Amino acid sequence: MNKKIFLNSLAILAILNFTACSSKKEAYTPKKLEVECTIQGEKAPAWVCGSYEEENRFVAVGSAPYSKLGHNFTRNEAVLNAKTNLVNKIKATLQTNADSYMRSAGLKEQEEVEKVVTTVTKQTSNMTLSDSKQISYWQSSKDNSIFVLVAVDKESVNSYVANSFKKAIDNEIQIRNSEDALNNIQ
Repeated sequence: MNKKIFLNSLAILAILNFTACSSKKEAYTPKKLEVECTIQGEKAPAWVCGSYEEENRFVAVGSAPYSKLGHNFTRNEAVLNAKTNLVNKIKATLQTNADSYMRSAGLKEQEEVEKVVTTVTKQTSNMTLSDSKQISYWQSSKDNSIFVLVAVDKESVNSYVANSFKKAIDNEIQIRNSEDALNNIQ
């Protein structure tokens, strides 16, 4: 019974935590990219050095050295690296929020939280990879390395995470109830 209460409270916290961050969609106006960064002695947009955040989107930078296979291959490699960084950033946010909840609630059932967070992270990774878009591009004139900035809407990620948490926790509750019922029969 305690595990059921624990998992329900985790679900409620996750839903509140991620939906509380969402806001009404506003028209997107691109920010002027100022040159505040230096890469190999060359001035570059600030986002290239990773010092760029947006209120309504998760963003991440990826780069790739210029390949003999050409520009498109190099750009695709940079985009893939950026999407990987984006997934890792969102995963870290999920883990931090779950850990924070565990500490604040004084809960000890780390294994179940890890299971839920892992499930949600895998599902969110798939969503993030498919929904993220390249929003900026920069190529070094010194070595032709390509840098890209990718983003995904925070509101859609938050909504997806809240739904995924609810489903994962419901599954855990169902498994626990089945195990308890089986133990009571024996």
